Amino acid sequence: MAYQGIGTGITPNDGTGDDLLTGAVKINSNFEEIYTSLGDGSSLQITTDKVSEGTNLYFTNERAQDAIGTAIANGTKTGISVTYDDASNKIDFINYNITTTSSNKTLSKFEYCTVTANGLTLTLPSSPSVGDKVMVGVSGDFSSTTIARNGSNIMGLAEDMTIDRGYVTLTLIYINSTLGWRIS
Repeated sequence: MAYQGIGTGITPNDGTGDDLLTGAVKINSNFEEIYTSLGDGSSLQITTDKVSEGTNLYFTNERAQDAIGTAIANGTKTGISVTYDDASNKIDFINYNITTTSSNKTLSKFEYCTVTANGLTLTLPSSPSVGDKVMVGVSGDFSSTTIARNGSNIMGLAEDMTIDRGYVTLTLIYINSTLGWRIS
């Protein structure tokens, strides 16, 4: 329905405008349209559900959450990992202990270790808890960096893992005793 204006006449009480009944019907019709468009017909429920998403106009909650998660993750400093779980709307901040090694080493939980020599063995933390993470960065063209499992499975296997590519970074997260450490 289009907006219905009330005829007011030219001067007060000149008989050329709408009578009271016609004016009241137009007012009620206009409000009925507003209450139907912005509510359930009898009460207003002003939300953004019926508004179209567009540039600089309106963001759905989902899009706003995604934008915030991306902005935080992209704006972090070295040694801080930020993950955003879209399904739970959870942002997780982890401050990693940053280390560099040119010799064999046992990693600690939440350590980011950069490998600077070929043929090294990095041993995963003992007694990990669900959610523990380690990061390994291979800073050269090294083809034989070993990740020793230290009693926990890696990718569901009771085997050590070999990183056979140079210039890579891996994040390993501990899932459970069956799956063990997984590349994420």
